[in-house]
Amino acid sequence: MKRITACRPIAVLGILASLPSAMAATEGDVTPLAPLEVTSPRITTPWVETPTAIGVVNTAIQTGDPGLALSETLTRIPGVYTQSVYNLNQGLRLSIRGFGSRAAFGVRGVRVFVDDIPLTMPDGQTDLDALDLALVEQVEVLRGPASALYGNGAGGVLAITTRDRPENRWGRVDVVTGELGDRRVRGEVGLQGERSSGLVSLAHRDLTGHRDNMASDSLIGSARYALQIGAGTLAVNLSTLDIDAQDPAALTLAEVQANRRQANPGAVNFAVAESIRQERVGLSWRAPLSSDTDYRLRTWAGQRDFANALPFANGGQTEFDRVFGGVGGQVDHRLAWGDVAHTLSLGADVEAQTDERRRFDNSPGGVRGERTLDQDERARGIGVYLSNQMVWQRITATTGLRYDRIRLSVGDRFQTDGDDSGRQEFNRTSVNVGLGYALTEHSSVFTRYGTGFETPTNSELANPAGGGFNPDLGPAEARNVEVGYKFDSARLRAELVLYRIRNKDELVRFELPDQSGRSFFRNAGVTDRNGVELSAVWQPLTVLTASMSYSYNDFTFRNYQLGGNDFSGNAIPGLPQQQVFTELAYRPVPAWTARLQAIGLDRVFANDANSVRVPGYVTSNARLSWTGQYGSSRITPYVAVNNLFDREYNDNLRANAGFGRYYEPAPGRVALAGISIDF
Repeated sequence: MKRITACRPIAVLGILASLPSAMAATEGDVTPLAPLEVTSPRITTPWVETPTAIGVVNTAIQTGDPGLALSETLTRIPGVYTQSVYNLNQGLRLSIRGFGSRAAFGVRGVRVFVDDIPLTMPDGQTDLDALDLALVEQVEVLRGPASALYGNGAGGVLAITTRDRPENRWGRVDVVTGELGDRRVRGEVGLQGERSSGLVSLAHRDLTGHRDNMASDSLIGSARYALQIGAGTLAVNLSTLDIDAQDPAALTLAEVQANRRQANPGAVNFAVAESIRQERVGLSWRAPLSSDTDYRLRTWAGQRDFANALPFANGGQTEFDRVFGGVGGQVDHRLAWGDVAHTLSLGADVEAQTDERRRFDNSPGGVRGERTLDQDERARGIGVYLSNQMVWQRITATTGLRYDRIRLSVGDRFQTDGDDSGRQEFNRTSVNVGLGYALTEHSSVFTRYGTGFETPTNSELANPAGGGFNPDLGPAEARNVEVGYKFDSARLRAELVLYRIRNKDELVRFELPDQSGRSFFRNAGVTDRNGVELSAVWQPLTVLTASMSYSYNDFTFRNYQLGGNDFSGNAIPGLPQQQVFTELAYRPVPAWTARLQAIGLDRVFANDANSVRVPGYVTSNARLSWTGQYGSSRITPYVAVNNLFDREYNDNLRANAGFGRYYEPAPGRVALAGISIDF
């Protein structure tokens, strides 16, 4: 494995100063970069005028991507770290400025929205498994604590916008085949009228995987419909998920060195796998109340049936039936006091979730044994917020205040070992203040301060001593300050941000020796996060576009004692110190696009003691696509190669895992080919 040579962040920052001059020195015919507007700060605003760190990617630039996971988009945004691209059992793991890295699977500490409807569950857990990537149009990542706007989630906000109409006339067919037994077929049909549009899609994927016990089969259904009624717009979103996925689990270093393709012996012995069936529906309404006042309403509901088997006997099988939903609303009022323009926003969110959770012993071969747990878990949340955006000449100022009350409770229905019923309630007030100044028409500087918090999810409150909730586990609270610079012109878009975060009661994952693969959590005193984030998209010529993102992460435990050990000053495990993404996209004629990428990650520690260090690596990807017209249909065949030079690295790292089973090896070189037909 190749390790990245460490470099001081100040050397990288020099790139920002050199790009504008390089841009000015290049003359010729240039297609302007499309202007960006962002909606994740709750108010639609031009990107360059928003006084906060926010990354935006329009997926139209990603022609030829294989569509393996949302990480293909997120890797372009600094401060965002993703893992578990190839293991559909665990799903994509996502962290922003280190928040969310504790998750054994899915997303924690980050609020996720799809078309303004929360994808994050009321207890703070998010799974991206039901997202049809072919429908994604734009991705926004609001980095840092955003609780004054969204509540429970110290890491920030991921806002995803999807299509509600075909890209051509009637629909589209996608076929993908490649190594690892990856076979995908997808179809969509839709309509577009003067006052309405709609789209229905169905996507099937079958994957063998690069390791033993890794096969998966998934079916995702999606539907969107938008109807303009008077001056308002009604939007309806439906999604379904049906997935069965095995899990090869993690290996020790010796096992990786002996055979990277093997599964954890316990995963094979106990037939580790999961099954998920889910349906969701969301409705939203936007309309004006008057010439200077708008309002929006949203509601959503769904159910999720889940069952899995883990690689141990005692309580090694879990199943739950989940019902969830919520309502929300926001009113935006524009007014002017003299020369100062204000946009006041008042909103509220109410959410609820109920899990009927059962746990059973797991016998070899995945045979279900005796019941060991039966409990009802409930999550209830209510939040109210008030924010104001003020614009005066070149100054933009934002303020926000939010109050949240979150109640988590458990009702024990398996009382042969005593009554473990209980509840926890968290009440938090969050603030958010930002100030921006427009240096020129194309550039601005800003600073921002915000507080945030994140509660443990229902599953993370599992008690290491048995049923009920862990009485010693509390929420983490973060304070964030950042300063930044933005530049946005026809040829260059760039952002530089420096930040500092202090997080109290950090949530840290660990495992018990007799339950390897099952996650428990503890609070770890105080942590400090200091970092530098840089991103740029530069188009010197119509045929050439260069993109890059860079993050320097200094994430350490400031105060953390555990069992007589003092981990103060150690790096937070599972997070790279540096990460970089670069891409060159070449389009010699409109029909052809060739892209070459390089992704580099610095060293990572695997445990709190920092006694296990995982070297960094650099991988390269290549994409080639062609788009042609056949009658009224548009045809786009493409070829994609990941890990072009066949480097050895880890697709996922399980921090603080038992018995040194930290490693989930990534595949070597992976080639895929596909074709999209828009008709």
